[in-house]
Amino acid sequence: MKFLSLVLEHPKKTLFFIGLATCFFCLSIVDLKYDFTIEQLFAKNKEETKAYFDFQKEFSREDNVILLVHKIPKNLNNTFIDSVNNLVNKINSRSYFLEVISLVDIYKSDSHISNDEKEYEHISSGLLNMISSDSTHGSIWLKLSDDHNTFKKRSDVIDFLKSSTSGFEWDWTYSGIPIVRNTYVEYMIQDNIMFIPPVALILVFALSFLFRNWIYVVLPLITVLITAVWILGIMSITGKGLNVMTYMVPTLLFIIGVSDSIHLLTRLNIYLQKNIKMKEALKLSMKDMGVALFLTSLTTAIGFMALLYSSISIVQEFGVFIACGVFIAYLLTLTFIPSSLILLKDRIHIKNISRGETRLNLLKKFSNLVKARPKQIVITSIFLTLFFSGGILYVSTGSSLLSDLHPKSSLYVDLKNVENWFGGILPMEIIISKNDSVEVTMHDSLVMHNVKELQEYLSSLLPHSNWISLQRVLQEVLYEISPEEKFPPDQETLDQLYFLTQGQTESLINFEENKIRISGMLPDLSSDALDAIEDSLSVFAYNKFPPWLSMVVTGTMPVALKTNNYLIVDLFSGFGLAFIFISIVMGLLFLSVRIGFISMLPNLIPIIFAAGYLGFSGIPIRPPIAITFSICLGIAVDDSLHFLFRFWQERKNNSNLNKAISNTIKTTGLAMLTSTIVLVSGFLVITVSTFIPTSQFGVISAITLTVALITDITLLPALLYMFPVQFSKDENNDKMV
Repeated sequence: MKFLSLVLEHPKKTLFFIGLATCFFCLSIVDLKYDFTIEQLFAKNKEETKAYFDFQKEFSREDNVILLVHKIPKNLNNTFIDSVNNLVNKINSRSYFLEVISLVDIYKSDSHISNDEKEYEHISSGLLNMISSDSTHGSIWLKLSDDHNTFKKRSDVIDFLKSSTSGFEWDWTYSGIPIVRNTYVEYMIQDNIMFIPPVALILVFALSFLFRNWIYVVLPLITVLITAVWILGIMSITGKGLNVMTYMVPTLLFIIGVSDSIHLLTRLNIYLQKNIKMKEALKLSMKDMGVALFLTSLTTAIGFMALLYSSISIVQEFGVFIACGVFIAYLLTLTFIPSSLILLKDRIHIKNISRGETRLNLLKKFSNLVKARPKQIVITSIFLTLFFSGGILYVSTGSSLLSDLHPKSSLYVDLKNVENWFGGILPMEIIISKNDSVEVTMHDSLVMHNVKELQEYLSSLLPHSNWISLQRVLQEVLYEISPEEKFPPDQETLDQLYFLTQGQTESLINFEENKIRISGMLPDLSSDALDAIEDSLSVFAYNKFPPWLSMVVTGTMPVALKTNNYLIVDLFSGFGLAFIFISIVMGLLFLSVRIGFISMLPNLIPIIFAAGYLGFSGIPIRPPIAITFSICLGIAVDDSLHFLFRFWQERKNNSNLNKAISNTIKTTGLAMLTSTIVLVSGFLVITVSTFIPTSQFGVISAITLTVALITDITLLPALLYMFPVQFSKDENNDKMV
């Protein structure tokens, strides 16, 4: 209380320090990073992740290919090839790329040069899908250097490519993992720019409707804006940028952070309407709400901190920053708003504030319904819960990487077009390794025979995908030298082929020469489809390979989809821990096991409703959706806590059970209803996101919080009627009346 008194005694100093801190964080935001790498989504300390990074150490990167797709004339001619060559020379004038392969290289490899003169430097071009399956499009394959594979430098590269191709009217499509990464970042920035104004507008309307005073509208908005600035500044100072998870932090803080302001200002008006002066009313409101708001901030933070249970660092960061933001919003609500109100007290006219007759009438109806039919409410809640529990049985985890994108987004359309033309752009690697105790080379005829059979099997599983390997390069060269000879030839011939192609195969075999890679570019597959393919490959290798040869599937797409499943398990485990911990907090707060149970039941039901909705709607569980459950639990518990805290105060004043519940619904229920309307409206705004999981996150959050409000003003008081709780020894009327 001393701290709160200092705030009220020194409002100008309080605002000065808040302004100073805000300016500091504003300057820090200048250095905020934006980045999206698929590796960020990889689970730590998992076997698949370790295998992927081991692969990158031993071989070159597989996620640095840019694909420039262009239309080609029906009949390829030298004039067109010369134009492509000019473009390639222009692209090669910069040091952005390690390798550039185009239709020009096919013409070179097909030119009539004697075998003795061939250097086979472009043999890999013959293994790529340079012309689409319908012969309408050609491609230029660019391998980006590591020095230019960062967000900012990739942007420069993409701008250069668009500028270079602008003089060639061939209907260009830009694709590849580097393009996907930068476009994801652009979508993230667009989402933030797109979401914050409508969310702010919703807050303006909601606060205006609730309080009818511009001061009560502006102060909460400034509070959440300062909160967002502070968090972004902290992210920048700690070296953490906006990524595929944390880009939603500012918008979520706008939505979540205003709830504290609504509860504080609603309580303040109760005292102002009793003609208590502003300073004293603020002191009483801060005393009443300080503990309640701290506890609701704590339970909300617990929901977000449950994400620390995840094995993915960016999910952990998301949880930590939002949890910090929740407490910053709490701190600013009890400092910035009271200090500002002290200075602006002469501009506040209580008669214009809190006209909520419609909402009060609605709450009175709920209060009467609960009083008249508590058992029926409990039975109906149980029935609906069992019904939606059935939907949980239909929930699946099958998803793909591109399913995150809205089907009408330009990136999704481009990627699907390229997939139809060239078989896909998502990398997958198959690593074949031998036991070091076996004295054979990796280009041994037996190894090549097994790899050839594996690649033929791969082609049957994924007929339109690109596959490049040591075996295919050697086979291609053998075909050019001796078209009639079968592969693999005798070992002496294989040794000669290996020597001829070392310049082309150095990225296909590791330095120790005990591992080779089969590198593929796949279409967008679901995790279930990819699991089936991997199982088929494992069975094939087990049955066909000798015991000293082994196979591992890795690459960007397989690892990302596997860790997706790990994350879902982690997040639901974190949700369970959050549920238990919040239940304990609620029980300890009111020193009652019964209250702990009663308080959590109305908040478990909305989670079941949301999960059932996913199952009935056929929406697969993905990480952003799994995150929703822990987050919504933390937010939804806030209303239960506010309700019980007010109920506890009413009962301490010796009012009977019926009056206590009725007063609680009419007073705290008003703030609960308003804050839920604001939260739900804010979450509905993000349903228009370019990212499908973000959109679904908004829908699920809106459903969960709406159901949570209904259960908090119906089921919770019904349970209090049926299982009355003694809060003090002098309460003598705990029976339902």
